[in-house]
Amino acid sequence: MRCTSLFIAFVLLSACTANLPSIDDTISQEARDADYPALQPLPELISRASAGSTIEVQTEALAARVARLKARARALKGRSIIDGATRLRLLNAVKDRPA
Repeated sequence: MRCTSLFIAFVLLSACTANLPSIDDTISQEARDADYPALQPLPELISRASAGSTIEVQTEALAARVARLKARARALKGRSIIDGATRLRLLNAVKDRPA
């Protein structure tokens, strides 16, 4: 039993060593030749982030979307999505089925 377990473990581990493509082959020559991005000073990044208009804009946009969706839900709340003829056909089909 122990030999069988070891054999299975060996087979499973050997399956993990498949020949995978080299990572270097996936990087284009243009990307390799590109310059490193310019570093930005941290205080400047913090000041732009704390200006924070993006969060307020996103919050306002999200609140407006919520209001539109709620209005749409109120408009759809009392309406039936099935016309009368279809409703009657479905009720008759369910009534005729044995329980």
